Amino acid sequence: MLEPREVEERRRKILAGIVRTYIETGMPVASKLLVSKYRLGLSSATVRNIMADLEKLGYITHPHTSAGRVPTDKGYRYYVDMLMEEEQLTPVEKRKILMQLLNSQYEEIENLMEEALDIVCNYTRQLSFLFYNRENSIYVEKINLIPITRNKILVVIITESGDVLHFFLEGEELPLHEKLEKFTNFLNSEFKGLSITNIKGKIKTKLISSPDPLYSMFSSYLKLFYKILDSIQGKQLLYQGTKNLVDSGLSGDILNLSSILTALEEKTGLIKLLEGDLKKGDINIYIGEENLCNFISECSIITARYKLHGKPLGTIGILGPKRIYYSRVVSVVKYVADVLTQAIEGMIF
Repeated sequence: MLEPREVEERRRKILAGIVRTYIETGMPVASKLLVSKYRLGLSSATVRNIMADLEKLGYITHPHTSAGRVPTDKGYRYYVDMLMEEEQLTPVEKRKILMQLLNSQYEEIENLMEEALDIVCNYTRQLSFLFYNRENSIYVEKINLIPITRNKILVVIITESGDVLHFFLEGEELPLHEKLEKFTNFLNSEFKGLSITNIKGKIKTKLISSPDPLYSMFSSYLKLFYKILDSIQGKQLLYQGTKNLVDSGLSGDILNLSSILTALEEKTGLIKLLEGDLKKGDINIYIGEENLCNFISECSIITARYKLHGKPLGTIGILGPKRIYYSRVVSVVKYVADVLTQAIEGMIF
C-alpha cells in the first residue's frame, strides 16, 4: 500500500502534466498522453484513477464531449503556487531589455513606460498594460507662493526631478504679507521631500484624524492647497496588444471578448484592481474567478510592481487567457519591472 506522501507526489506530477500539456495544446488531456509524454512509470488505468481523485478534489474537470481533462481555476492556482518552475530569461534577452530601457534617452518618464510596455507585449505575446499613479512619482523640492491679487496666489512647486508645476490658489481669505511668508515656510518645512500622495495623506491626517494645532492654524489655506494637489492628473492606464488578446483564443467567446475590450476602454475596474496591487507583493497573479472584475473571470492577470525611492510607483503586467505560459510570463514581467525601476531612478537622480 502506498504511503500518503507517495500518493500526493503522484497527484502532483499528474496535475503538473495536465496543466503543462493543456497550456501547450489547448486540448483536453487524456491519461494515455500523460503516460507516453511524461514517462510516469504508471499504467493508464492508474493515471485515470488519480485523475478521478483530482477531479473530486476540484483541480481538474472534463468537457462533456471529451474523455480528457482540463485544469480548473483551483488547479491552475496550485500549479502556479506549488509546481511551476520559473523559466528564466536568457542572458541575450536580459541584455537586450537592459539596452532598450537603460541605454536609451527618454525625454519624459511616460516615454520610458511606453517602451517597457512594448517590451512586455513583444516578449509575452499577450495584451500588456501599465498602471501609473503620477502623484506617487512627484516629489517636492520647494514650494513658492507668489501673490497675484488680493484673492489670487500663484503656487509654484519645484520637483526633485527639476520639473515645475504651477497652480492658482483663489479665495476670499488668502494669506498676505507675513502670513503668506509663514505659510510658505510651513509648507516647505512640512512637505519637502514628500510625494504628492504623501502630502495629501499628511494633510488629511493632521486636519481630521489626528488634529495638529499647527495645521489647524493654517486649516483654511491647507484645504485650498489640498484641492490644487487633488487636481493633478494622477492615475493612468496604458495598454498595448489588443490583437494578442483576439489571437489568444478568447475570440471564441465574442461577448466575453467584447466585455474585456469595453472595460479596457473605460479603465475604471482594472485601475481599481491594479491600485490594490500596490499594497500587495511585488508579483501578483490572478486566475479566473480570483479576478474581482466579472469581465475578466475567464482571464489571468499577472502583474509586477515597479518602484521609486523603494516605494511602489505602479504596476506592469499582462492580461490573457488562463491557458498561458505562466513560467515564461512571470519571468518577463518581473524582470522588466526591475529594470524599469532602475531606469526611472536614473532619470530622476
